[in-house]
Amino acid sequence: MVPIAAELIAPEQRKHVTFDAFFANTMFHEVAHGLGIKNTVNGKGTVRDALKELGSGIEEGKADVLGLYMVTRLHEQGELGGALEDYYVTFLAGIFRSVRFGAASAHGQANMLRFNFFADRGAFARDASGHYRVDLSNMRRAVDELSGVLLKLQGDGDYAGVARFTTDLGVIRPLLHADLDRLSRRDIPVDVVFTQGKSVLGLQ
Repeated sequence: MVPIAAELIAPEQRKHVTFDAFFANTMFHEVAHGLGIKNTVNGKGTVRDALKELGSGIEEGKADVLGLYMVTRLHEQGELGGALEDYYVTFLAGIFRSVRFGAASAHGQANMLRFNFFADRGAFARDASGHYRVDLSNMRRAVDELSGVLLKLQGDGDYAGVARFTTDLGVIRPLLHADLDRLSRRDIPVDVVFTQGKSVLGLQ
């Protein structure tokens, strides 16, 4: 993620991409899975049953943004160290990293929903040099708003609403596609594959 940030994040914000922030964002993503809505509030049964094949993408998106919501609140209470910008800028860099695995999976779709929602609300901006810069106050507002949107869609079991939301925002727009191509041209790997086994150790 560090070389990705060096290519796409504004120079003055690159210092905010940290391991501790990445760890906290990932940890609270998992916590958010357990703290969400499991049953609809209007008699449609479980969220999973009501949202059918669209449920996984919304659940992953909820875990991402609700995890960041919790990070924000815990930071305000003094329970998490570092600057709040660490968590937000690392979060944005993490989207660039994760979306390269593909937008078709639940995690990939969640990344695109969140990226486009945040972009439309000015949570970050892209300058003429192709660098992205987080706007702290707009990001906080977008986190709060998207948390509410996703929880309501789940609580209502609103399949049609999720379908519209996914169609509108669950896509890689041309500008982002071009920026991801820049990462490929820099030979930044999508993933790291370790070659291991007895033959590598000379034991075969």
